[in-house]
Amino acid sequence: MAGGPIDHRPDTRLGWALGTIIVGAAFAPVVVALVLGDRLPAEVPRHYGADGQPTAVWPLWTSVTFLTLVTLLTAGGCAAACVLLRQPLVLRRILAWGVTWIAVWLGGTKVGALLHLVDTTDAMASGSISTSTAVALLAGMLLGVPVAVLAREQPHGQAAAGPPPTDLGRLPSGSPAVWRSAPLTSRGLIIVMAILSLVFLVPAFIVGPFGEGFWLLLLAVACCVPALLSARVRVDIDHDGLHVRGLGVRLVHVPVAEVAYAAVIDHLDAFWEFGGWGLRVDVHGRTGIVSRAGQALRVVRGDDTELLITVDDAATAAATLNTLAEQHQTTTPRT
Repeated sequence: MAGGPIDHRPDTRLGWALGTIIVGAAFAPVVVALVLGDRLPAEVPRHYGADGQPTAVWPLWTSVTFLTLVTLLTAGGCAAACVLLRQPLVLRRILAWGVTWIAVWLGGTKVGALLHLVDTTDAMASGSISTSTAVALLAGMLLGVPVAVLAREQPHGQAAAGPPPTDLGRLPSGSPAVWRSAPLTSRGLIIVMAILSLVFLVPAFIVGPFGEGFWLLLLAVACCVPALLSARVRVDIDHDGLHVRGLGVRLVHVPVAEVAYAAVIDHLDAFWEFGGWGLRVDVHGRTGIVSRAGQALRVVRGDDTELLITVDDAATAAATLNTLAEQHQTTTPRT
């Protein structure tokens, strides 16, 4: 059955939400500087040390303009990728969450720094901004949750034009067309997360987790929680297609109508193919869910995009998916 192209229009609702947050966060320091300009010193801190104390200064409007441009370019570029590029839903939601907290963190930190300077003449004696930085980061993370929920499911491809090639594996006649993998744990990803957590947590507890180290704890959460979703996954194949879930959250769904064919990759190298473990998208647009190096299931959709998943017994998984795809093609009226 030759299917028509699926609607790939940008996610307008998510785009407006991210755009509003980014513009608001980027220009909030500008508004504060305009409103309180006569109460702010001509020079403001340019850099802060690990204790939140200023270490260098530069002109007020140079500082505000620089921060605005950094926020627009950094968060705006990531937001464009989130809204315009075709990605798995969970990846788009993680990216939307990350864009939100980055924008709010940058803008909120700058606003807090400016408010610390009101009615002061010496920028170097303005005090620590650790608390305002932590508050901005926490606010961004919380705001990012409802923003991420706005991301909608986007159909990935088009219906396959016909059944899988006859030289690819099928299940024996009469076998149930259902397959489920054992839970797949990515040891490499867990090790990376553990190291990354230590990088943030050790300094946080040294300087005080409820004081200057609080923002380091929040950064650890921001980096590690999204990665946890793909640290332990399970693959299910049934009449509805292929489902991949991490910690109960659906990462990827390929409807059986979109399956052109499934095959086995004898060896997939996590770093050579995708640059690491977890949920990945490479430069060719292939999506990978990589728990380890080794055997993998390759699923090709009707629009020739690919999904690669490292699983045990990939041959049975491929045969099950090919059988289901063939059954769908033979029982669905052609148009």
